[in-house]
Amino acid sequence: MTLNPLSAAPADAAAATRAEAQRQRILDAAQRCFIARGFHAGSISDIAAEAEISQGLMYRYFDNKRALVLALIERQLAHDEEAIGHMPAASDLVEGLLRCYRLWARGETLETRGNAIANVALYAEITAEAHRDPVVAEVLRRHDQQTSAAIAGWLRQHDIAHGRTPVAADVERRTLLMRLLVEGLAMRAVRDPDLAEATVRALLADAIATVLAE
Repeated sequence: MTLNPLSAAPADAAAATRAEAQRQRILDAAQRCFIARGFHAGSISDIAAEAEISQGLMYRYFDNKRALVLALIERQLAHDEEAIGHMPAASDLVEGLLRCYRLWARGETLETRGNAIANVALYAEITAEAHRDPVVAEVLRRHDQQTSAAIAGWLRQHDIAHGRTPVAADVERRTLLMRLLVEGLAMRAVRDPDLAEATVRALLADAIATVLAE
């Protein structure tokens, strides 16, 4: 029997969709395990059990834990770049960061991954692994550079929309301030989870005004 290539195409597309859904399910399970147990304590068997699949099936998608970590970083990058392109106005940005602080302080994971730090524990695990594994370090460095480039692009567009000519050095400085703000806020949420909300909001408003040059 001769197969019609036109009829085979939908079947191939459906198989690819199922495979990608399975891959994302494994990544979600790995993320939960790494958050709960840490990178080195979270084993392949733990992740397979969390994903409710066999270890053999898991190895069809990821060779080892390093591959899982690299895939998590790549997935985060894609979400970050999409989210940065749709960042809100200053007041909404302040409230969004304040919401992040509350969730980080409770040890929760942001519902959407459109933030460089979806979960502080996972962020710390991957950062620590970058000090031990040069491959992870290189991928994380590229992620960091691309995220900063996306923020800088957004800031340039913001300046243009407000009738200002972007200055490269100034945009670079404000981009770094934004990165320091978010990463510092995440660490502060863990170490000092009971800061007065009004204080955090006021400080964020001042910092975001500087980031946006407003």
